[in-house]
Parts: sequence; C-alpha cells; structure tokens
Amino acid sequence: MKTLIKTITIGGFMLFNFATVSKAQDSTQIDKPNKPGGSNTKFLLAGKAQMSCTNTITQMPGSPDVKANTFFPDAFMLMPLVKVNNKLFLDAQIEVDANGIGGGSSINLNELIVYYRVAPALSIFAGNFSPKYGLYAGVLDDFTNRYCTDPIGMSRGPSTQTGIGIQGGVQAGYSKFNYQLYVANGPQMTVDSTTKGSNNLTGQLTYGNYSDNNMNKAIGGSIGFLPFSNSSLQIDVSGQWAGKVGTTGTPFENISSTSFAADLNYYHVFSPIMVRVLAEYNSTTTKNYNYPWYSDSTKSSYLIPTFNNQFSGWFCGATVRASGSGHAFLSNLELGARVGGYTPPSYVNDKDKYTNYPNQTGLQSPWGENPETQTTVCLTYWLTWKTPLNIAYDVLKMSNGPTVTTYTARLIYFF
Repeated sequence: MKTLIKTITIGGFMLFNFATVSKAQDSTQIDKPNKPGGSNTKFLLAGKAQMSCTNTITQMPGSPDVKANTFFPDAFMLMPLVKVNNKLFLDAQIEVDANGIGGGSSINLNELIVYYRVAPALSIFAGNFSPKYGLYAGVLDDFTNRYCTDPIGMSRGPSTQTGIGIQGGVQAGYSKFNYQLYVANGPQMTVDSTTKGSNNLTGQLTYGNYSDNNMNKAIGGSIGFLPFSNSSLQIDVSGQWAGKVGTTGTPFENISSTSFAADLNYYHVFSPIMVRVLAEYNSTTTKNYNYPWYSDSTKSSYLIPTFNNQFSGWFCGATVRASGSGHAFLSNLELGARVGGYTPPSYVNDKDKYTNYPNQTGLQSPWGENPETQTTVCLTYWLTWKTPLNIAYDVLKMSNGPTVTTYTARLIYFF
C-alpha cells in the first residue's frame, strides 16, 4: 500500500504541476528580507480508507467450533508528501488501525523520512523508514494483497526502523537494477524470565525502536534486477545483519541475528488477460543461546531449554484479470489464489520439549507455535482503478493445532 501510494505521489510530482503552497508574488511587490520564497514547494496528501467484514470459524479436534463475525473499519491512513525543491522531499505515513476487538484502535507513525536526490541514480534518506525486505513488506506491500489476509510468515522479518541510507536505480542496457543500503538501530531481542509456558516470547525480535539498546547498528540492503525492457519481471534479494540484538550490560548483548529474503514479481498482459505472479521466501536466524525460561507456577527455578532460533516463511500467488474484455463487468473482475507456509523455531531435541514442558507435548516451538500452511482464494471487483472490493476465503492449518477458516469482504478507497 505505502509503495503504491508513494509511487503515485512521487510520480505525480514528477509528471504534473501541482499548485504551489504559496501564491505567486505580484511583479510589483517587494519581498521582505529573509522571506522564504516557497515557490518550489509542493504538497500532496494521499492515503487510504479501509473497512471489512469477517466471519471466522476455528476448529480444534475434540473441541466445539468457535465462530465469530466482525464488521469494523480496518484502517485510515494519511501520507503527506512534500517536495521542498527538485532535490529534497519529505515523506510521512500516519495510520489509525482498528483491531476489531472491543472497538480498540491505535495510531501508528509508519514512516517519517527525508530524501535528498544527489543524482538520478542516487538518493540519500534518513528517518523512520520501512526497509526493502522481501516482496510483500518491501516492494509492493498492501497493493499486492488482494487476498484480505497477510501471507503467512511475512510479519516477523525486518520492518520499520530508524536510520540512514542510500537508494537508487541504474539502467544497464535493456535491463535495470535498483538498490538500497542502510544503517539502522536494528532489532531488539525479547527476554522474558517471568512468563510461563508457551506464552513466553524470549528470543523474538522487535523493530520500530526509536532508541537503540546497545552500541551496535544493523546493516541491511537489497538489490533488484529487472531483466526485460518493459520491466515486467523483477527479482530481488534483500537482507539485514545485526551483530548485537541484546541489551548492553546483559548476558544477551552479543547475540546476533541475520535475515534474508528472495522474491519475484511478474506482470504481463496476454491480451485480453492480465497476469501477475508473486513469490517470496524469507528466513531469520538468531544466534542460539541458553535463554532464561520460567517453567511453571509450581517451580521457583528457571529452566533453560535450548532451541534453534530460526524461522522461515514463504508464499506464492497469482492473479488473472480479463482487462482486455469488451464487457465492462468482466474486465473489472480479478481472480486470485495464494498458498504459503510458516516454520517456527524448534527445540534442539525432544528431551528439552518433554522435560521442560511436560504439559506442552504437542508443541514444537518455544513460542507455542507449530508449522502452519495457508490457502487463499479471492475475487476482486475494481469499482474504479483505486477502489477494489475484495471477497476472500482463507484457511490456516496448524500442525497439531487448530484450523482457522476466514471469509472476508473488504472495501478499500485509495486517495
């Protein structure tokens, strides 16, 4: 979503002449000393409004089905973009998210970035930014998500961070390359020595931190390759390395973490059919350590179950649309399908699992997670090019766990 809007807004600044913030001065008027000119400053406000209705059925072997139906506004997002001059841009993204539970909501600052265009192939940026990591979270974001639900396994990789970097694109004959390189505060590792059982999230990483918890910085970047002159195919690799994710002065300070993602995005029109194919794989590995772990309420000692702190996710999907059809209704219909999976961290051996968690014998992950698979089918009707109505059927299956089936109807308005 943010990349779609950013593309529209930046493209708009480049291709169209928007009204300036300040009115043109009369030729006979004498400007006051030190008065800002303002004649090059342009402002554009973009965003989205989104609402949905969901019907969820949770099935667990040996237990009655749990059903829920919810109608709520998902989010309202504003993205102001300021062009100070031909080289300097300011970009922000503020979103109000509703979680649909008890009417709760939150206001999030997703981005706050300054861009300075040094050359056509090089820009410097600084601030609170979303790094290019994978396809879903880093390249096309919400615009690719005709499926109403997030692709499984895409939510735990590098996300919004605070730092500085460079990015740009280079023409290489008929092909193109784009790149990004940055230094950021990086992730911080959760260490919880009080929560018992599978609710303990020790070893997980959190992003979006405005202040760092140690003296180390994370280094990340991406490179994309568009081999065809029409840019119909893009292949990306991206990653981030953080040498320290623990808090300074603790035994966990020197734990490191590495994230990697590879993806492709293919788009082409085989008249009258328009086809888009998307795929991504990502993985995050955090250094193994004997983390402190609270066993249960009957024991006062802390147990130390060793586990492989590595997780991975993947998805692939495709959409088809008869955009060249002479029938107006059919030309606005788009059918999509997507499959994916998520593999959580696992215990090093069964002894740790059964000795340290005698009441959690069905679990394979210290975080109470089992491997999951996802199957999604969706139908989208484009009321206008910026107003899609999505209807989706999504099934999440967890090994030795529940199966969650979700039916969703969602309307988004981009502006």
